[in-house]
Amino acid sequence: MIKTLARSILPSSLRMAIYEARQRPWKRDISQWCYDWLPDKYVHSAQFKAHFGRPLNWEAPTTFNEKIHWLSLNHQLPIMTQCADKYSVREFVTQRGCGHILNDLYGVWDDPAYIDFTTLPSSFVLKVNHGSGQNLICKEKASFNVGAARQKLAQWMKRSEYWVSREWAYKDITPRIICERLLKDEHDNVPTDYKFFCFNGEPMMIQVITDRFTEHKRDLFDIHWNVLPFILSKPSSGQVIPKPSALVLMIETAKALSHGFPFVRVDLYAIGTAVTFGEMTWYPEGGLARFTPDDYDTRYGEMIVLPR
Repeated sequence: MIKTLARSILPSSLRMAIYEARQRPWKRDISQWCYDWLPDKYVHSAQFKAHFGRPLNWEAPTTFNEKIHWLSLNHQLPIMTQCADKYSVREFVTQRGCGHILNDLYGVWDDPAYIDFTTLPSSFVLKVNHGSGQNLICKEKASFNVGAARQKLAQWMKRSEYWVSREWAYKDITPRIICERLLKDEHDNVPTDYKFFCFNGEPMMIQVITDRFTEHKRDLFDIHWNVLPFILSKPSSGQVIPKPSALVLMIETAKALSHGFPFVRVDLYAIGTAVTFGEMTWYPEGGLARFTPDDYDTRYGEMIVLPR
């Protein structure tokens, strides 16, 4: 990523410094500093162009991905930071009348050294509140490597998701570690993840994640559980995905949580008829989601009404 940005927008002298910085450990700090120094708009523009092969239209964005970048740079509300925070969002969910779907919370810490593993149940999930996909799953505490877990969590605590692709809502989150109940389906596996793409409070697309930790497949449906005729970054499973029995409840929950926002993705789990909250995401894939065919990028972009 640093190489792409350097090639796109930096003077040759600074590009050379960055390339050299990648060769030795102590110079990687210089490389990271150079990247962090870049303004948010440059980072958004460079990542977009590197991924899609064309400039990002800031003045008149039309596609879904262009509007996601525009919202990150121009639509910045404190409530969005609260909702991006995997701990603070619990208060928001409760305020919206959905507190009953929150997962069990075992603990919150600001330093992994303070975690008392003896008080935790035999299975759990550890995650940082300001990250993306940074989860440690413990299925059996007796075989869980506590030392490695503390080390990994300490590493994650040092850097916000904001610095990866300048997703604004993560910028001012106070880093914490949270521990929640490990969700399991009837087959003792990680349950299916249902991601509701909501436009001004209306769920319009459901992304179903299967094989999350292996092949990671994505099946796409509308709210009536009709299969959508395109792919979003990852291939479909090629299987018949049964309509969840809790679909109506999940749709109503997504509506309640997304009301008042131009766009937000609401992630939910369903185990039988029980629904559990996952997270809220403002910028799916950092605005680099690839639609195939790509005209669906424009179709879903039309559904986002940008605030003045």
